[in-house]
Amino acid sequence: MICPLINERALYIKKEKAIVIADLHLGIEFEYHLHGINIPIQTSNILKRIESLIEKNNANKLIIVGDLKHVISASSGGENKYFMEKERKEVRFFLKRLSELVEIIIVKGNHDAFLRSKRADIYNARGFKMGKISFAHGHAWPSQDLMSGKNIIFAHLHPVIKIKSNYGYYTKPCWVRGSLNKNLNRYIRWNKKMNFIIMPSFNLLCGGTAVNMEKLDGPIPKIADIENSCVYLLDGTNLGAVKNLKKLSISER
Repeated sequence: MICPLINERALYIKKEKAIVIADLHLGIEFEYHLHGINIPIQTSNILKRIESLIEKNNANKLIIVGDLKHVISASSGGENKYFMEKERKEVRFFLKRLSELVEIIIVKGNHDAFLRSKRADIYNARGFKMGKISFAHGHAWPSQDLMSGKNIIFAHLHPVIKIKSNYGYYTKPCWVRGSLNKNLNRYIRWNKKMNFIIMPSFNLLCGGTAVNMEKLDGPIPKIADIENSCVYLLDGTNLGAVKNLKKLSISER
């Protein structure tokens, strides 16, 4: 059973005793610094949140569905390279601390190109399968093997719902859940009863894609039937189908 944890940006897989998170983007603060915005390093706060989830759920595995790190290009000079090295140190610290508590499994995201570690089992962007559950970040097409599972868990899009208020718009992170696109022709064989989940970003600093207002790009909207999928807030509230949410302006009242 795959259970979203109430008011958390995480899943729990009871059979595997596994916490599932995605889009941590460790080191994103350094990109803000490069643009003149000073934000304290958040790695310790992120660790505390994860450690709390592990303890509360008695988990022995941590699955990260891509974008563990944020990646800063080294092409723009010394300051950028300096922040890249600081980011690497944060990632090493993060993995060392958590590897003392749980087994770590990582599926590479588009920000994880050069990620290497002896402290985690790392799979490429095509994803991996654990029993009947498949995991893929979503920026690349999942492998054929993943499409025979019962559920597939995606990330990458940082889904949010955009809500209108008296002062403009604000967003709330959300889950998107549904079935696959009936016209999917990428694969020779795939389970037509397979369901999908798109995870919210675990890092509170990350922006998001408003599923009720923005066009989604990449493999995920081609694989998943987004229009007929349901949107859930972190507290479990079911807001209904994406196609219906697009037809109205959601108000906070």
